[in-house]
Amino acid sequence: QVALLGLDVLGAFVDRLSGRFKSYIGTILPPLIDRMGDAKDQVREQAQNLILKLMEEAAPPMYVWERLVVGFKHKNYRSREGVCLCLTATLNTYGAQSLILSKLVPHLCVLFGDSNSQVRDAAILAIVEVYRHVGEKVRIDLNKRGIPPGR
Repeated sequence: QVALLGLDVLGAFVDRLSGRFKSYIGTILPPLIDRMGDAKDQVREQAQNLILKLMEEAAPPMYVWERLVVGFKHKNYRSREGVCLCLTATLNTYGAQSLILSKLVPHLCVLFGDSNSQVRDAAILAIVEVYRHVGEKVRIDLNKRGIPPGR
């Protein structure tokens, strides 16, 4: 309940400050990544929605993703999974042209070998979404990284 109210307050700040909130993004993203690993689905979902709101109102998507990329290595598997799901949502909302995917794909490749099956599945879903937006270039990049073609 406290986490949900905190996320609501942050969302209100983003609404009110809009572009002026950009300077605070680096401060609030680490706790948001932690919240994406929360035990409650509702908290995880609201944290992801707040990240998407930051991209919409406070800063361009790639600016947010440059700071969000640390979530791919988070100790909590739900946070790693949440970051992959957030990438999928970002692609569906803003398209591939708003992101520099060559900076993000290597992190997804690392997560293909994650110890948790939910993280592996989320990483594969994210790569499928990247492929859907970019096409054959991703397949070539994955081959260069040693990912088997069948996979």
